Amino acid sequence: MLVDEVLRGVASRGGRVLTKLLLSDLSIRACQSCGPNASSRYCRIDDDMGLVFAALERSRIVVLGSPVYFDSVSAQTKLMIDRCNCLCALMETEGGGSAFEKRLREPQVGVFVAVGGGGQDFSPIHATAAGFFSWIGAELVASLLYAHERNERGGVRSDARWIERAFEAGVLAASRCAELSGT
Repeated sequence: MLVDEVLRGVASRGGRVLTKLLLSDLSIRACQSCGPNASSRYCRIDDDMGLVFAALERSRIVVLGSPVYFDSVSAQTKLMIDRCNCLCALMETEGGGSAFEKRLREPQVGVFVAVGGGGQDFSPIHATAAGFFSWIGAELVASLLYAHERNERGGVRSDARWIERAFEAGVLAASRCAELSGT
């Protein structure tokens, strides 16, 4: 619900939601750290991660949402993050050395949404998300770290303050994206 509100905030400033992927609906294998692929494909593994790569290529704003499990992102989110390793590949240079090459060219803006139980320490999960956004070349402009005591699904719906924060994070992302693109 918070991710949807972020997307609504983006749309309120003229942004279009190109793709919304639910990682739990995708079949993504674990990263094998197999190195860069000389082809135009990002990864040698052929699975639903291709949908994620395609979405990242087209997107100027990336919104990543995850529940907090054992002070980290969900397993599905971690699989996706690990597989993005190839988006900043270690490539051999002409002089025989090596350097990281960013493979996504569009400037990107990121928003991170995490939901955990009351008293949750968000620092470990935030570090993982911040690393992901840095790796894909996205400026993390907002993090919504929602801790709650409720056990019912969708409990955030009754918290107007958090719904508004999520909407405003989308507005901020759209504004920053416009600044970066000069529009």
